[in-house]
Amino acid sequence: MRSMYTYIEQAPSIARDIIAHRDALVGPLVEQFCGMVPKRLLIVASGSSYDIAMSMRPFMQRTLGIEVSVEWPMSYILYNHAQNDETFVLCMSQSGRSTNTIEAVRRAQACGHHVAVLTCNPDAPMREYCEHVYAYGSGTEDYYVAKGFPTSCVYLALFAIEAARTMNVRGVEDCAALLSDVSAVVDDMEDVYPAARSFADKHLDAFVNARRIMCVGIGAGYGVALEGALKLNEMIGVAANAYEMEEFVHGPTYEIRRGHVVVLVDLGGPGHERMMQLYRALHVLTDDVYVIDATGEGVAGSDEKTFAIKPLADVELDAPRAVIPFQVLAESICSKLDLLSYNLSNLEFEKQIKNKAN
Repeated sequence: MRSMYTYIEQAPSIARDIIAHRDALVGPLVEQFCGMVPKRLLIVASGSSYDIAMSMRPFMQRTLGIEVSVEWPMSYILYNHAQNDETFVLCMSQSGRSTNTIEAVRRAQACGHHVAVLTCNPDAPMREYCEHVYAYGSGTEDYYVAKGFPTSCVYLALFAIEAARTMNVRGVEDCAALLSDVSAVVDDMEDVYPAARSFADKHLDAFVNARRIMCVGIGAGYGVALEGALKLNEMIGVAANAYEMEEFVHGPTYEIRRGHVVVLVDLGGPGHERMMQLYRALHVLTDDVYVIDATGEGVAGSDEKTFAIKPLADVELDAPRAVIPFQVLAESICSKLDLLSYNLSNLEFEKQIKNKAN
């Protein structure tokens, strides 16, 4: 099995290919979506796919001009499937084999919803359950979703831009500017990766020795925090959780002790000032406060525990870059501790509670 580094390195070039071939890759989904003139988009996903959707939700909602919400498959299946006829249901599964997402597709069809599937593997079992299955264009063989996360974010951004143009929600020039913003993020990913390697080398011991890791974000940054915590969970088995910025101070901060690591994801926007207030206050509780900062400003900027990302035009598109430090940290810790990221206990557990179709 290749290391995560390989897939992180591949992601920018794959994302550029997706942009270059967006008509073929995104076009069919746009045609289906716009054909029903939706007033609401419901994305159903779990794991990294859920985190991807949460990362891109603010941009998609703003660009499309309609409500975009994200739901876990089982919650949709059991409780939240009563959607109106103007809702488009988009089910996402990186592997195309997630049993809960397959059941969500079946539930959506039984309810008569307009439904489509996004996956990295269009030949996976998901195709047996849905007529409209679309491939991101990022390819398979990515156990870590290290290339899948950023490239799927890019796909969703392109989908929103092209759908907005098709429905005349956005003008041609506006869409061209948004496309340029997407390309700028992809181009900068190549510079973020080596910087993240250096950052991880410098601070690795703090994460290896952490008794607890708490990741905090708002807006698109919350999606990144979710994926960061998930990667640390599944790669190294550390206790890591993600929190929405303001909810974090309504209870979870009470458990923080010395030796706990907190990572703030600050992509800027309306949550930036509050995030900086939180950054200052957290030092009362722990010395290990890290910031992934895409703003280029703020009190955290001069802190050696801040990972700075070059500010670009649209903060709601920053997830493909901001997730890289988390990916690198997870792989670096695995390398340092000689972990395989998949132990026998996990294997036996998954035999007992199967979550992938054959």
